[in-house]
Amino acid sequence: MSLPSLPDFSLPASYSGDLQRALNRVAWELTVSLDADACLVYWVTPDGLCIPLVASGVVSEGERNLVFSTSLDSSTDLLVDYVLSHRTSVVSGKVSTDHRISPSILTQLEANVALAVPVIGNNRIMGMVIAMRRQRFTPFTLNQVSLAEAISGSIALALENAQLYQATRDRLLETQSLHQVTLALLQKLELEEVLQIVCTEAQHLTGAKGSSIGLVEGEEWLRIMYSTGESMEKTGRVPLGQALLGLAIRRGEPLLINNKPGLKDGVTVAAPVSILAIPLRVQGQIIGVLDVVNKEHGFTQDDARLIELFANQAAVAVENARLAKQVQEMAVVEERHRLSRELHDSVNQLLYGMALYTQAAQRKLENGDLDAVRSHLHNLEESTTEALKEMRLLIFELRPSVLDQAGLQGALTQRLRSVEEQLGLVTAFKWRVNITLDAKIEEMLYGIAQEALNNVVKHAHAKNVTLHIIQSGHTVIMKIEDDGVGFDMGIKGKGGIGLRTMRERAEAQKASLTIQSAPGRGTSLTVEVKI
Repeated sequence: MSLPSLPDFSLPASYSGDLQRALNRVAWELTVSLDADACLVYWVTPDGLCIPLVASGVVSEGERNLVFSTSLDSSTDLLVDYVLSHRTSVVSGKVSTDHRISPSILTQLEANVALAVPVIGNNRIMGMVIAMRRQRFTPFTLNQVSLAEAISGSIALALENAQLYQATRDRLLETQSLHQVTLALLQKLELEEVLQIVCTEAQHLTGAKGSSIGLVEGEEWLRIMYSTGESMEKTGRVPLGQALLGLAIRRGEPLLINNKPGLKDGVTVAAPVSILAIPLRVQGQIIGVLDVVNKEHGFTQDDARLIELFANQAAVAVENARLAKQVQEMAVVEERHRLSRELHDSVNQLLYGMALYTQAAQRKLENGDLDAVRSHLHNLEESTTEALKEMRLLIFELRPSVLDQAGLQGALTQRLRSVEEQLGLVTAFKWRVNITLDAKIEEMLYGIAQEALNNVVKHAHAKNVTLHIIQSGHTVIMKIEDDGVGFDMGIKGKGGIGLRTMRERAEAQKASLTIQSAPGRGTSLTVEVKI
């Protein structure tokens, strides 16, 4: 049986296996030396919870399940209460009538004679050893008690070594997690990517079942930006004064709550609920809150210390990503203003002139002055051609900003996540390109992919869509397939639903474009371009 996952005692498989074998051997030798029927070894947590580690001797499958499915607590188990409060061994010659230790795990196991010895190390009780006899009423002797107490020292040493091993591993985990956040900061990841890293690392670092992060909006709102696993709040905006997480922000200090099953404030709590929330600070100002929830056996002050250290790095990374997003949005607004100015200065003026030429031509036509009409129509044609030229220049100058920020691979990944997946399509994206593509090739592939994916969303009624971009020698191949309704190539093969635009993009880069489709058989689009 492998070592269970324990609070303050979760070890890698290689080390826990060694510890388990050592404890099994010591427990078996103790069982034989004490002439006992069975021997149990427990780990005692800092808050007094006893976690089963070993059950040695004559123990049935049902008894073993009972032992390993139950954590002993001093509030319900008198044996645990006696050993922890007296810090001494207890010997009982008749368990059922011994009011010091009954009821306890011993009565559930129907023990007649028992010996419980505290395992003391680092000046605190780290564990407990229980030896029992079921069919016999012969009590344990003083020599046997002394032997058990001596052997408990070996168990204490093993547990101390395990604790030291874990302390070293915890510091390594701290360093690795902080390193992940630092990378997020240095790599200037998107805000959602930073939030995902922070929540994932916080959950992993504490062994919690869930984590979420919220950012302050104004003075009255908290927006839950991201969550993983279990969560106290749904993603979205919640009133700051009503949210439990808001309490950590209002107090400006960590919030730690461990609710155990049972009756609390007149309400029955069926399952443990624990939460640790840490304010996120940047230059002394609270920008949000990071929380982890529902750690088995609850959170400790050491968890609070660790997450507070982690939150300091996380806050900087989140704020950096949020500011980067604001800069991007400002750049978009500025680009819109530039386009607005250029449209007003060029195309808008041309369109206004076209309207005047049209009105003048209508008046001359009514007067029968055909020469003047021809002149106005000629001017109208020139203005139209000039307007089309200006529009084409503006369109070709517009390179999608997402390509500059994330490259073709990142841009297509964002597109699939933000559009197709949000609309319920199942997507698959494969990227196997070993070189940096020319910007014009990226624009061409991205433009065609955008048009093709738009067609899938608008017309295909598909459930699945795949997008593969693969390098084969000096050729890059992009293939987009869907399982939608398809269309008749004889009718739409030469144009319609954006096919003409895609062909023009491909021809501009001397790329080949192949489209295959049939009613009810989906659509497949392939682009091949030399690099």
